[in-house]
Amino acid sequence: MKFYHVYGVKPCLLTVRKYLNSHRNSTREALLWAINRLGVNHLWHIPRGELTLTYLPSGQVILFKGMDDPDSLTSITIANGHLCWLWIEEIYELHDKEDFEKLDMSFRGEVPAPLFKQCTGIMNPWSDLTWIKGQFFDKKDNDVFTATTTYLQNEFLDDADYRLYEKMKLTNPRRYQIVGLGNWGVSEGLIYADHVENPEKNYVEIVDHELQFISVGLDYGSGTPEGKLGKTVLSAVAFTEDWKKVYCIKESYYDGFFLPEKIVEWVLKFILDLKSEYKLDIILHCEWASSAALNNALTLAVIEKDIEGVEVRNAYKSTILSRIDLTQILLGENRLLLTPAVPGLKAAFSTALWDSTPKAKLKGVPIRLDNGTTDICILDAFEYAIIRYEKYLLAAGK
Repeated sequence: MKFYHVYGVKPCLLTVRKYLNSHRNSTREALLWAINRLGVNHLWHIPRGELTLTYLPSGQVILFKGMDDPDSLTSITIANGHLCWLWIEEIYELHDKEDFEKLDMSFRGEVPAPLFKQCTGIMNPWSDLTWIKGQFFDKKDNDVFTATTTYLQNEFLDDADYRLYEKMKLTNPRRYQIVGLGNWGVSEGLIYADHVENPEKNYVEIVDHELQFISVGLDYGSGTPEGKLGKTVLSAVAFTEDWKKVYCIKESYYDGFFLPEKIVEWVLKFILDLKSEYKLDIILHCEWASSAALNNALTLAVIEKDIEGVEVRNAYKSTILSRIDLTQILLGENRLLLTPAVPGLKAAFSTALWDSTPKAKLKGVPIRLDNGTTDICILDAFEYAIIRYEKYLLAAGK
């Protein structure tokens, strides 16, 4: 508003979250709060259903988009003004640097003075394994400004709020360090808490045992109304001959908003690379609930290309809890070993949480939280790779 009235230019804002529908009760409500607090709601067009806010005197807009439809982020046009500001709310929901770079690269082109291009990312402190810490906090960059605020700088809190934080300092010091002081880490509800406390015991630089075969889990991305696929994940593990050790040796992500044939090509390359490196047979376990056609296409591709020692199967049907139990046992017994080739899985183990919402508690059984804070897809793919062999792995354990 100020830039239009003082300088005669029209900056516009794109607001992004991982899922489009999450804007309604978060970013949109926050902006409406600010508009009302400034007493200028009569100057804004605020439609009930549409996720757009328009400043009436100039036609400037605030747009809302979700990363669940990346195609919509590449074709944004502005009728009035210049789209030069980007706000990513809960930026930790972007699981990798590539997603951020796609957004960042979409803001290219000259803007008139005194406008400038700026991306603002906001988040609560999260695992120190997130790409955000390494990208923005751990290295000096003259184009990057970072700041951490705590409850001590929050002018909207009252005395009761301050007493809550001070009590937390005494009763739950770990949570206070994260929620209260903004230090990196996950505060509570960790599924793999023992691993988070002592992660180094599960990390190895090289595979130093004889291996019997490789198991690969494939988790397809969620679908869209147009029938496209979202991010698809592969996770490869290798078992020692005595079943006592499981090495996590390779992973790959594919932003699958293309033809399914492209996904088949990507999977085949992943498999061929593994065979070239390890010279072992491979069993591919594919998510099958809604992907029978793709699984059949993969089977046919393996046959047509005459790839020896590769078998395609539907993933073994089991509960998420049984998959988590097996993973907890393998991590706890120091039998599940993570190599440098699986940074995504490493991060997911460190951030996986139990769902503590009232709705989840009503179900009466533990539920894994799936709200974007953790890469559930890589966990699913990994679990598909190991769960079929549960009885052998348990029999070889303590």
